[in-house]
Amino acid sequence: MPSANAQPSAQDSVLKISLAVNEAYCLKTACSCIADLSAREYDQLVEVLLTKYNIDLQLTYYIEEYEMVDSLRAKAFDGVICKPWLAFMLVPEYKIDYKRVADLLDPSNNQWLTGHFIVKVESEIKSMEEITGKSLAIGQPDSYEKYHLPMAMLKEGKITPKEFLFKASCLETLNMLHENEVEVAVISDYSLTASCAVDFITPNEFRSIGVTAQMPLCSVILDMAKVSEADALRLQKALLEISGDSAPAGLLSRGFVAPASWIPVPYVTAETK
Repeated sequence: MPSANAQPSAQDSVLKISLAVNEAYCLKTACSCIADLSAREYDQLVEVLLTKYNIDLQLTYYIEEYEMVDSLRAKAFDGVICKPWLAFMLVPEYKIDYKRVADLLDPSNNQWLTGHFIVKVESEIKSMEEITGKSLAIGQPDSYEKYHLPMAMLKEGKITPKEFLFKASCLETLNMLHENEVEVAVISDYSLTASCAVDFITPNEFRSIGVTAQMPLCSVILDMAKVSEADALRLQKALLEISGDSAPAGLLSRGFVAPASWIPVPYVTAETK
């Protein structure tokens, strides 16, 4: 949210903003095996921003999250389009002044992301409480919806799996559940429709027994040490104006909305407090 009396900068000069990009529905960052599902393209957006708003949006695409995160650690860009936790998890150590200027809707015009505790359809496990004593495949600390939120739910519910297996991707956790290597898995809510997992499983093989709190799915995030507040507001104003009915077709949705309130609360184990 802008400071009191803050105004967007004038459009009489070209505003150059460099952003790293990694998001689930982007054609250039998703795996080629799901190109028919993740087909979002930014070319038209970039053109409209330049011709109508004098904003030169320079995008660098990353297929691998870890490569994008490395570029953020190096402060190589003015900001990023990604799951917000991938940027904000760096703030404590690297002291980056990130601010979200907009959230990007998915192809169903959904703004939110959740994590799901899932089991196989034929499993006898019916509730979260029954995870106690069971094996659980879960995400790693670089995933808010697959690690921090689920771990907090388990702690709050005093649920104690007999074994945790921490995996980097939903593909790994789904495969372990599919192959009966674990009894419960945690996945991102889009994993059964917009990830590599669609190649070997179908959603009707699993059912959800628990859902985490929600977080923004994808945000436009700026480093305020590199972009002035006036320029950030200028970009925000432009993104919101060309959304809704005016959204470029390549975005596959109604485009951008104002950033929803979200305060991440990382899960911290007793050993690391």
